[in-house]
Amino acid sequence: MEFILPSCAKINWGLWLLGKRKDGYHEIFTPIQKISLCDLVRIKPAPNLRVETDIGIPQGENFVYKGLKLFEELTGIKPTFEVFIEKRIPVGGGLGGGSSNLATVLQFVNRYFGNPLSEKELSNLLASVSSDAPAFLCKGVALASGRGEKIECLNLPRFKGIEITLFVPKGISSPTGKIYSKTTPEMFCPKERVLRLREEIKKLPPEEFFVRAENPLGDIFLNLHPPLKEDIDFLQNVCYKKFLVSGSGSSFYTVGSLKGNCLKALDRLRESYKIFSLVTL
Repeated sequence: MEFILPSCAKINWGLWLLGKRKDGYHEIFTPIQKISLCDLVRIKPAPNLRVETDIGIPQGENFVYKGLKLFEELTGIKPTFEVFIEKRIPVGGGLGGGSSNLATVLQFVNRYFGNPLSEKELSNLLASVSSDAPAFLCKGVALASGRGEKIECLNLPRFKGIEITLFVPKGISSPTGKIYSKTTPEMFCPKERVLRLREEIKKLPPEEFFVRAENPLGDIFLNLHPPLKEDIDFLQNVCYKKFLVSGSGSSFYTVGSLKGNCLKALDRLRESYKIFSLVTL
């Protein structure tokens, strides 16, 4: 029997840096939300484990394969499945497609075998493969801290069903490590500010929280790609709306649909971007 699972992308409602850790990673705070742009995962029991995608990601490099091998080590259960992933989430856009695939498949496999891993153990497994993967276990907003692996799930109905317009540059991906390597202490946010942010997201309307959002990683990315910065400045001037880079790039988004002159302005950008009208989940 074949199972078909949606594996959805994410946006970051801002991202704040707190400092650099002794292990070389950065301490961050970021609210993460799944969106209605999804890969399609087909999974069925099989004699041997096989993980494939329609864009040719080598099996040994696939987060899903790595996660399933770790699942076997931790539980002693051989997860012999054929997994085929139809990639609809652009790769390299900072939308978490690989992490989402990992979380979607491992959550399914754990349930399939009667939950041999607790929620905490499953979350730790995911984080050992990809820092932001545990966020995809949340049904609402995921508040990610630490290096991104510490997750608090918030049930905030007002954050669901929000229209967003997402722009993914064609032919440009963002190397996360390179972006983080260019951070400076001036970009670090006081921990007191993070405490306020935790309270603000629980109380404010999504649109108001978005207007206050910051993302120094996005600023670094745009400084490396001046034409993209020019396009965002152009959109903000024409649309009278804020546009924010998600994560470390390369995608950026705004809240709400685009209308009037703003919609006409897209004609200038369609050759350079994949543009999606989506909702938050």
